[in-house]
Parts: sequence; structure tokens; C-alpha cells
Amino acid sequence: MSSGAARHDADRIGPTAHYTGYVWQRLHLPYSHHLATTQGALLYWGFFALGEWTTRVLPGVPSMRGYLAYRHLLIDALLEDLAPDRLIELGAGLTPRTLQWAIDRDVACVDVDLPDMIDTKRRALERLPDSLRRRAMARLTLQPADVLAPDFAATLRALVAGAKRPAIVAEGLVSYFDADARAALMRVVADALADGGDFVVDLHTADAQAQLGRATKVLRGAIKALTRRRHALDPLRDRTALHGALADAGFVGSRILDARDWVRRVPALGRLSSPAHVVHAWRSNGAAPR
Repeated sequence: MSSGAARHDADRIGPTAHYTGYVWQRLHLPYSHHLATTQGALLYWGFFALGEWTTRVLPGVPSMRGYLAYRHLLIDALLEDLAPDRLIELGAGLTPRTLQWAIDRDVACVDVDLPDMIDTKRRALERLPDSLRRRAMARLTLQPADVLAPDFAATLRALVAGAKRPAIVAEGLVSYFDADARAALMRVVADALADGGDFVVDLHTADAQAQLGRATKVLRGAIKALTRRRHALDPLRDRTALHGALADAGFVGSRILDARDWVRRVPALGRLSSPAHVVHAWRSNGAAPR
């Protein structure tokens, strides 16, 4: 991707990172208050005033906040079980997850995003209290990169190298891509995990979107309004196509997570819903869901 195209994507995707960063603060996720921005607050409340509030009163329609919370909390629950020794977030934005894992778990973490967003997060980390900043920066690497660039495959392989249990997370990222870009990124991730590891991603299917009907239309419209992208939430056909796409990319197995499996540990998941599937895929033939 050219520098001009990358700048165009930064201008369109950047607002969602600020928006979700403020949502994480509203959800009181650990360390999220260090990353939330004024821009995120303005987007959150502006979007609410423009009509997002209607999702709070329409039956069966998850709010944007609820949709994001479902995805994030379910990914967190899976990662607890996977216990990676290296956690890499693609399109990391202002997620507090890697900050938490670096500080509280002493796990090597990498945030990958476009240069402008990496600069924004670096400035936020520089404002941390001294003790937190030292612990965070000892274990958290900020890697500017375009995940669709031809040279990203080599970059990701280098970031994974040496890890025994790497986990790569793409939360809310591939929903912005068309089918070809989505498939290309999944191949890059599978290649990087050739020696074993886990990939966690949210994917959409047409049949799941149809079940939620109006909710999907509301959420798709909301994301397109924020990003001005045509491909927001463009789905795979069904679960068979979803698993097939991951197999074609090189993964040896995949599963769609059921939030009910974690609801005793994370009670909030019992009150949330989403048209998105949170998916766990793995590369090693010896791997099994943990």
C-alpha cells in the first residue's frame, strides 16, 4: 500500500480507535483511562446524540458499546485459557489489553498499527506514572506497520520468532476489509504461526447477521458512518465458509466461541450479544482448544 493510501486509511480507521478507546474507559477495563482521548469522548457522545441511543430502546438490538464489550470480553476470556507467552495485536488502536498483559502478567506484547495510531499510543504511554511506564515499556513493543503491505509478512514472522505460545489477535480489524484483503491477511497470519500458535479474530457470516436482522443493519450503518468504508461487516456466507476460509489460509483447525462457555467466569457475557463470531484458529497439528 502506498503512503498516500495508508494516510487515507489512517484518516478513516483512526476515529474508530478513539471511539473504542473511550468505550473501554466506559467499561472500566484495566488501564483504559490512561488511553482514552478527548476525540474518543466527542465521537462517543456525538454518535449517541445522532441516533445510537435508539439501540438502547430497540428490542434485540445490541448497542455499539454492547457489541464491542461482547467481542472484547470474550477474546479476553479465551486468552486467559491460551496463556500466550507473546501477545500480538494487529490493528491494536488504543486497546488496553496489551498494556494489562505487559504490566500485570509480565508477558511480551506487541501492538501493531499504522504509524499515526502508534504515535498516539506512544504519547499516551509516555504520560503513564513512572512505575507503570517502566513496567509497560519493558514488555510492550509498539510496531508501526500496514498489515496489508507486501512486506508485512516478514515483519510478522520476525515479531513471532522465538515465542513458544504466540497468540495473534485481530479484534475489529478484518471487518474493514474486502474479501481479498481479509483472505490475504489470514494467510500472512497463518504463515507467521507456521511453527504453532493461536489466532483470535472476529468474523461475520450472513446467516448470523440475518438472525439479528435490524441489529446488523444498525451496526453496519454505524461503523460505515464512522469509517466511511464500504466493506464494514461484509460477511462470509455461513459457518462452513468461515471455517473453509481459515483452512484455505493454512490453519489446521478453527472454532467459533460460544460465550456460554465463559459466562460463569465473565457474567457480563450473559447480558451481551453480537452478530459477530469470535473465532479461535490454530496452526499446529498438535494443537487443541484449551
